[in-house]
Amino acid sequence: MVDFASLPLPVFPYVPVWRSGLDLAMTTLRELRDQGSVPSLASPHRLDFHQILVVTAGSGSFAVDSTRFECRPGTLVWTRPNQVIEFSPRSDMDADVIMFTETFPLHLSARVGMFDDVLRPTHWQLYGSELLAFRRVVSLLREEFQRPDEGLGEELLKHLLAVAMLHIDQMCRRRHKEPGAAVSGEQGELFLRFRRELDRSYAVTRLVEDYAAALNCSTRALSRACRAVAGTSAKDVIDSRVALEARRLLGHTDLPIGAIARRLGFSEVTNFGKFFTRRVNMTPGAFRREARAAQAR
Repeated sequence: MVDFASLPLPVFPYVPVWRSGLDLAMTTLRELRDQGSVPSLASPHRLDFHQILVVTAGSGSFAVDSTRFECRPGTLVWTRPNQVIEFSPRSDMDADVIMFTETFPLHLSARVGMFDDVLRPTHWQLYGSELLAFRRVVSLLREEFQRPDEGLGEELLKHLLAVAMLHIDQMCRRRHKEPGAAVSGEQGELFLRFRRELDRSYAVTRLVEDYAAALNCSTRALSRACRAVAGTSAKDVIDSRVALEARRLLGHTDLPIGAIARRLGFSEVTNFGKFFTRRVNMTPGAFRREARAAQAR
């Protein structure tokens, strides 16, 4: 498979101050600016942890895996490990920033557990009571993060982070009209195993049958799990993952398009071009030119 994490992109340009003994950190954009970290955020870089950011003042722009959007008070951004990020905050911008590793959160249902997937939405604009509710949770999380641990600190932090994640999951389902009920049990676990296998094998095969065989299930069972959890077909999940990696490689490396096609398992560059155009609505070359132009601005 393509190990995107090994490609020549810098890791986040500062080390989070983790809570003692825990994989959780909290800061603000103003504190990062005081440390001198902010100027280097505009260049493409990766995280090796999760980051949830909610803008509290000012404005700026953000790009996650080549998707660029404007930020203003109430913008919430969730970036996942190894996503490619470009962040250009203006001097008046501030934000609350929560950072945590993949192992820190509580084990939630499969439906919520998949919310940290790189194929899911990365940003939302919060308004009114929705913003107030989320900021209350962040405020409680910050208070507990700063409080001396009296024995239950880790459990309190994990539960408060879970509340924040559940708030985001609710917003995601409302905004994107995804399936309403949390999915657990066999279908949820099967989907989780499928996504893990897909991350290992997307450059080897794009056939639903191959994934069903690897997971020791029928293609029908795999399709039902994908419909229940993601609201789409297994084939669409596979192709979305391949298209994501193609966008990353085109936008943030100098690899020739033919080399990218081979890395992603296409025997012919023309087949890769047709696949990419169908998924992204532009040719690989046009996407690369547009991505480079956006980075130069």
